[in-house]
Amino acid sequence: MRLFIAMPLPVEIEKMLSEVIFDLKQNRAKVKWVDPKNIHLTLKFLGETDEKLVPGIIEAIKHAVEKYRAVISEFNGLGAFPNPKRPRVIWAGLAGGIENLADIAGYIENEMEKLGFEKEDRPFKSHLTLGRVKDNFRIEEVTERIKNHKLSPTELVFDKIVLFKSTLRPEGPIYERLFETELQK
Repeated sequence: MRLFIAMPLPVEIEKMLSEVIFDLKQNRAKVKWVDPKNIHLTLKFLGETDEKLVPGIIEAIKHAVEKYRAVISEFNGLGAFPNPKRPRVIWAGLAGGIENLADIAGYIENEMEKLGFEKEDRPFKSHLTLGRVKDNFRIEEVTERIKNHKLSPTELVFDKIVLFKSTLRPEGPIYERLFETELQK
């Protein structure tokens, strides 16, 4: 099964990001936009995982919840990886609580390494993926909208850690929550 560990968003934030995506996709650029209900903050992508490892993954998440508290953050603009001129991923950035989010992700990363998962070689970047660029056709229209779009400074609270199962389909992935727990506020 294909798994990842993430922090989901509150419904009101999903709605706000839905409006942002609607604005960004008002052109014919070839971007695969994320369904707003699937937007999340990824802590660790596990990939194809043996079902026997799931109990250990859940235990690591439980320990993270004992160790860390909910994180308050807010949006900090839009951007693109690796850069706006040749984007592959379009994202909403976060400000506030960044060190705490990185600490939680680092803890999960280390615990998953103990279970045999490969350690990520890039540093953790707190962002919410909004879309993946499929082709550079008309992409400059999207990057221009990214530059000119002003996200209102909306507070969001990351208070849950979820183990998701991802089933890929041509029309978009289906995410199933295998385990969910709340961080203390």
